[in-house]
Amino acid sequence: MRIGLFYNRDIYAHAALNQLIPKLSDHDLGMFYSQRVGSASKPRDPRLVALAQIETDFATAPGLSFEALASMSHCREIAVADINGKDLNVLRAFDADLLISIRFGQIFKAEAIAQPRTGIINLHSGLLPEYKGVMASFWSLLNSESHLGTTLHWVTDSKIDSGQIISQRAQPVREDLTYSEQVLALYTPGVAQLLEAIGNIEQLASQPKTDLAKGHYFSFPESKDLDAFEQAGWMLF
Repeated sequence: MRIGLFYNRDIYAHAALNQLIPKLSDHDLGMFYSQRVGSASKPRDPRLVALAQIETDFATAPGLSFEALASMSHCREIAVADINGKDLNVLRAFDADLLISIRFGQIFKAEAIAQPRTGIINLHSGLLPEYKGVMASFWSLLNSESHLGTTLHWVTDSKIDSGQIISQRAQPVREDLTYSEQVLALYTPGVAQLLEAIGNIEQLASQPKTDLAKGHYFSFPESKDLDAFEQAGWMLF
């Protein structure tokens, strides 16, 4: 099967791909990445800027580099600036059976969604439908949830985190870990979800797909949210 891996170039996707790619040696892989999630134009709290720097510092990250993972996959990484515009031809040329999104920083729209023969599945680092959008684990911790988790779902339209759920995994909140450490810990069970789905993808694709219940959409936290997070005893990193 030809599988396109679409991801954001951060420590979380790096951890996920280090676990996923070695298990996909029987498939033809392509690696396509974004450099950020969301717009860079809106100023953000300095604490989020510092977090972003931590999330893109691979100097001490365990595992193979993205470049080495691409070599293992017999492909090269391709930067994607606009998957629905100038880079749509890159997607067409890859001629995928399946796309896997892991923190990819752009929204797939109708023409891109129509390209892979089997469809697009997205691994979201939050429990849907309650925690759609950005930094789902942050908002879960701020709201004193007892569990964090991942949701694997279909992408069938441009609505964010709204497609039919394939599977979910939840794990208890760890008060001894920071936000970023807890997000990293989500990707071992998350990769297991992906591998299970890939092995059963034709059957999954043949099932009816309905949108999720409305749930709640979250964006990047503002300064007041970060203040409340710290007052509750949490650390970003």
